[in-house]
Amino acid sequence: MSASPPKLRLTLGLGFLAFIIAGSLLLLAWLRQREREESNRLFLTLAKANAESVRQMNLPRSEKLARSLKKLLGVSVAFLDRETMMPAVESTIQSEIKDGSVEDFNDHQQSVVVELDKHHYMRFFRNTPAPALSLRDSATRNAFITFWLISALVGWLLVRERLKRAQSERLAMLGRVATSLAHDIKNPLASIQLHAQLMTPQNEEDAQAIKLIENESEVIAGLVNQWLHLANPLPPKLTKLDLSDCIRGVVKNMEPQARHAGVEIILDLPSPVFIMGDSSRLAQAMRNLMINAIQAMPRGGKLMVSGQPTGSCFQLRFADSGTGFSEQALAQGTELFFTEKEGGMGVGLNIVSSVIIAHGGTMKLQNDPKGGAVIIVLLPLLPA
Repeated sequence: MSASPPKLRLTLGLGFLAFIIAGSLLLLAWLRQREREESNRLFLTLAKANAESVRQMNLPRSEKLARSLKKLLGVSVAFLDRETMMPAVESTIQSEIKDGSVEDFNDHQQSVVVELDKHHYMRFFRNTPAPALSLRDSATRNAFITFWLISALVGWLLVRERLKRAQSERLAMLGRVATSLAHDIKNPLASIQLHAQLMTPQNEEDAQAIKLIENESEVIAGLVNQWLHLANPLPPKLTKLDLSDCIRGVVKNMEPQARHAGVEIILDLPSPVFIMGDSSRLAQAMRNLMINAIQAMPRGGKLMVSGQPTGSCFQLRFADSGTGFSEQALAQGTELFFTEKEGGMGVGLNIVSSVIIAHGGTMKLQNDPKGGAVIIVLLPLLPA
């Protein structure tokens, strides 16, 4: 099974950090190599230019001239005579001249040899320059900034793609489970609903019991449909409906559960509130919000469901008297499989969010400064 999103993010984050460090080191090595090559090119150009001056001006190849050039150029200079050189030295110099490159003379010095004529050479020495790269240098700074920006973009794209793939794998698994559950639950559920409808109540108590069976059967059917929707979301079937009436119906079905939990549901909704919506989908979404609120108040409390028009939308407010959302829940509450409940699946708020978005609305999680969680839902109103 794929890692959970937080663990996956951590793994990908550490991998991306390692990539950035390795890439930065490689970039630094490349820039230093380019710096070395440029320094060697300037050293070779300097040597050739001065050798050409000595040749054209026919200056004496003397120690005095070598000392003067050292003071002027800041590099050591030596004049070599072919006739006095040993064969091994001459062979080395010929190789250096043929290569036309700067050579490492020893661990701390570099040299370059330039031919003056058939019998004389000039040899230039300098201390091997230390790397001078610094972020204060605009070219170096721009190279690193460009690399980091490109790396960040590529990393973000890869992480997003990996998270999408992980979620797709989970949804595929969920689809198989949901289909199997729907097949195993719907047939006995339909039988329960049919027998409840065929029963003849003998008194008021029987009538309430039958009504409870029917209501709870509808809840189970809604849960099955919810899982099927999550596995294979389809666009809502929009019809004109009264949103207030839809919510009142949900509250009526939720009252037994709310009373058992010691929660009082208070409604403050105008009527009618006409929107284009899928009544079953919206009812399931509202039911999920109320169930979450009731579960957030294990010792009882109040759930205030209120609403008012705001421009072209209708604003619904679900406010409970529980402990409120954690910082992580405020940031990730609607993500699929995110949950802070023991034994929770983390699908409820994600489904609510997808239903609201499918109806052209928005949903926002926040905390009341006085205490408790608040969920704001905006749905577009039908034009008057």
